[in-house]
Amino acid sequence: MERREFIKSSVLLGTTSMLMASKSFVAHSKASEYKYTERLSEQELTLSKLDYPSSLVENPQQEIVKVRLKPQIARRYSNKIYILFESSNSIDIYDEHGRKISEIPLMVHVKDFTIDEKRQRVFVIGETAFTVYTLDFNGEILGSFGEFGVELKHQLSGIKSITCDKAGHVHILNTYSNDIKKFDSQGVYLMSYAPTSLTKQPKLLSIDGFDFIEVVGGKFADTVYKFDISGRSIG
Repeated sequence: MERREFIKSSVLLGTTSMLMASKSFVAHSKASEYKYTERLSEQELTLSKLDYPSSLVENPQQEIVKVRLKPQIARRYSNKIYILFESSNSIDIYDEHGRKISEIPLMVHVKDFTIDEKRQRVFVIGETAFTVYTLDFNGEILGSFGEFGVELKHQLSGIKSITCDKAGHVHILNTYSNDIKKFDSQGVYLMSYAPTSLTKQPKLLSIDGFDFIEVVGGKFADTVYKFDISGRSIG
């Protein structure tokens, strides 16, 4: 279990932005350089050279103005960035220089998503609190899984976050049970796991990972729990 370090935005603006402007889409710390995937904050995207999409809206003065769309979910996989923007019906794909190179059309409302680049699949949390949809990179729905309930270990109630590991297994952070439920790529339940604590178990907030799984939790989202893809704690 480790504490996350927060860097003042003034320092980021004074140093990181200049490097990013000339070298890469997102600057990573030494610790994150070896991660295949990570979630990106809006601040990290703002410091990049990302070509944001925009929309025309009418302001209170009844003037038509161009407004930059805000990212709702942004995830890096290797050297590509996958972003779902507000009011968007696609997941936009960007290269490391911030150029849009492709998109994955969406036919369902998406609360969170995870990418399996090797198998060209996308797993998305849909409109319900218990359903995961499997899409291909053309946006076609290949299937879905998830059963609502709170009594059995495989049941889901309030999916909060999702990630896919290197073996193609799907790890789901479930709100009601405050644990992670692991499924295979066909939606077959495999196991559940969670951080162990001598006191009250901390509230889990989000999940990420590929070679290993990271779960963010704590009252101030300042604690990271690490697991291998089998659900064993490694830090």
